[in-house]
Amino acid sequence: MQTVADPTPSRKPQAITHYAYLGETYGTAELLNGSGYLFRTKGERQATLVSYKDPALLLLGLVELSEMQADIRHYRV
Repeated sequence: MQTVADPTPSRKPQAITHYAYLGETYGTAELLNGSGYLFRTKGERQATLVSYKDPALLLLGLVELSEMQADIRHYRV
């Protein structure tokens, strides 16, 4: 018998990340297993763990979707 390679790509699943505000600070919020969000200001490596119930956290659009839409607009003639 011949062995066939697995055709499914072995990619690491992407984290669900939103553009967000925490109070008046702008950055991104990455979902952590439904327990909360890691909030990072733009350009920072350090993150703050924020509860998903925190009223100061305002989630905006998904980062991946927003970047894809910007790319489509950029290449459209």
